[in-house]
Parts: sequence; structure tokens; C-alpha cells
Amino acid sequence: MRTISNVGIEEQATETLSYGLDTGWSKPFPDLDSENTLVVVFAAHEYRDSPEPLVDICHAFPQSKIIGCSTPVSVCDGVLLEGTISVGIIRFQHTQLRIAYAPVKSFQESRAAGQYLSKQLTDAELKGVLIFSDGVTTEATELVQGLQELLPPDVTIAGGLASGHSLDDTWMLCDGELKQFYACAVGFMGNRVELTRATGGGWRLIGAECKATRTVGRTLFELDGEPANDVYQRQVGSDLGFGLRESSARYPLTVRLPGLEMQIVRDVNSIDDESGAMELAGDIPEGVAVQVMTTTEDEILDGVDEAIERLRSKTILPQNNALAIYVSCAGRRAVLLGKTAEEAALTHDGLGHGIHQIGMYAFSEISTTSSGPPHVHNETITIGLIREY
Repeated sequence: MRTISNVGIEEQATETLSYGLDTGWSKPFPDLDSENTLVVVFAAHEYRDSPEPLVDICHAFPQSKIIGCSTPVSVCDGVLLEGTISVGIIRFQHTQLRIAYAPVKSFQESRAAGQYLSKQLTDAELKGVLIFSDGVTTEATELVQGLQELLPPDVTIAGGLASGHSLDDTWMLCDGELKQFYACAVGFMGNRVELTRATGGGWRLIGAECKATRTVGRTLFELDGEPANDVYQRQVGSDLGFGLRESSARYPLTVRLPGLEMQIVRDVNSIDDESGAMELAGDIPEGVAVQVMTTTEDEILDGVDEAIERLRSKTILPQNNALAIYVSCAGRRAVLLGKTAEEAALTHDGLGHGIHQIGMYAFSEISTTSSGPPHVHNETITIGLIREY
């Protein structure tokens, strides 16, 4: 992959805009097209079959790097939008961009896809990677591990998995081209670019810690030698705040990885009542410590403050000229319901209204935890802040 000279590029600038079927574009396209401009697009799934506004973006930014994906609802500057397109634009002055993409047609292809992306993005000046992948076919942990193989450990990685109203209507935007079953990433290269990321949850532990005594991939068969669902139901039933389980979105699992002070949240996608096996939204290694979690609408909104405080611990939040990309788990919507719009507004308020922001609801979030390498999360909100300094 070639890199591009930034000779003649004007100063860094950011902008956001949105598109609705009834309203059209919220404002004219800004004059920010360049070889060092990144355009991130989050769009409702139906625009795959009605791509005219996506074509508009490509025509307006012919030189820019355009990536994005489908999502049931998107966010633009603190406003939750349904059936729309949200667009975030950042033009760099001193940073070069490199785009890479690879097919991911099955879970088994995920690691190889990550390795292929890594080969395309490897560069001595690479500082960060923003990555999105199809939420239907991607095993995100394998994708990230493959991506890391050729990259230095200090390269920041953030992103998420495309989602839709069903598992059949996800799609990707790879260098401006609509694709299904793909992973797409952009690399940021230079000495003055910063991609800072942080996650927040808003969950609390209930029940006793258990050991995952039998697992295969995403399937949890046994906890402490018993059928996993038997243990799970006992712990959920002991939660006096809710009584018996209302939905699996209310009761995900926290997984503690051995040897690291790290917790990863896993959604419960389905339960086999006959065998007691639980299918999770991500991988679960055998032998890890597991505990049930729960939350309320107000507690889960506290996760926004948690993520922003973690950002503050890593960087001085700029007042302007930055693009914030937030990826929240689709499962959080199932808990928040009518309060989902509050999560978007709180994020906008917490970061500051001078920072342009777009967001999506994903099948999984990709981000570094407080320690260790990037991992795949469920039920968190991940904020990535991109800027030059």
C-alpha cells in the first residue's frame, strides 16, 4: 500500500453531518476532501438497497478514505437517529492515512483476515488503527489477534462489529464501496496523530464467582462442573433487584482472563435448555473465572461517565478539532430502551460540544482495556478520540 504526501494540505479540520430520507442532508458537504481526509459513515441497513446518499458521499470526497458500516441507529453530535446516515469527517495536516480491507466469510477466516489487514497497515510510523467488520461472520477476538501479529504492541486499536435489525442485513463500506462479509480498517501514520480510546460499562456483579470448566469457542458448557445454565439461572434468580430473568441483555457474564487484571463482558445470545449450554456473543477460554452481572437504566448510563473519565486519564480532552467515534453495544439498547437517546446526549455533553461526534450500536466493541492488548467487548460503550496535536 502506498502512503501519500501531505504537501499542500490545509490545517486540520473536522465536521459532522447527517442524512434522512425525509429531510435530505443536514448541511452542504464541507470542502474538506483531500488524500489525508478520513470520512467515517454509519448508516441504517436499508441504504444498501438505496445507496444514492452513499454515492453522494463518494462524489463529494473522491480523494478521501471512506469507511463505515451498518447500524440500526446512529448518533450525530449527541442526537440519536433512526433510519439515517451519520457522517464524521476529519482532515489531517500532518498525518497520512492508509486503508485496508479483507473478506471475512466465516468465523474460521477471521484470524487470517486480521493478518492480511496487518500486512497492509504495517508501517514504522503507524500510531493507531480504526477497524470495523461484519458482525455476522466475524469472530472478533480472532480478527483482532490476527491484526496484532505484525503490529507493534503500542499501536492503538479501536472499532466494532457492524450490526443491523437482523443478522442478515449487515454491510460494510470499504474505501467507499459497499461490501458484505468484510473487515475494513484505516491506519493513522505520523508523529502528531493521536487515537485515544476508553471503555465504560455501568454493570454490577451478582452471585458467586465460578470457573468455566468446559468451553468450546463461544459455547459455555459447564460452570464449576455443572451445566452452565443451571448455575446461571440460580444466580439470576438470586438477584433481588429483578427476580427471575427478564432477558439475557440484563444479565451478561464478566470473564476474568488469567494472569491479567482484565475483565471482558460477554452477552448471552442463546441457551440450550436440554444440555444447559450457553452460546455467548464472543469467545470464552476454558478455565477463566466467570460471574453474572446486571444493571439498571440509570446505572448503565453511568458507564458513559466511566468511559469519559478514562479518556481524561489518558489525554487532555481538546476543545475542538477532534472527531469522537463512539461504539456502544446493541445489548445496551435492549436495557436502555426509551433512554437510549440519553446515552448519546451524555456522551456529547461529557466530551464537550466543540468536539464533533458520531456513533453506532454494534454487535461487539473493539478496544483496549485498562491493561493489556485490545480485546473484544460486549455491553460496553467505547469512545475513540482522533486528533492531531
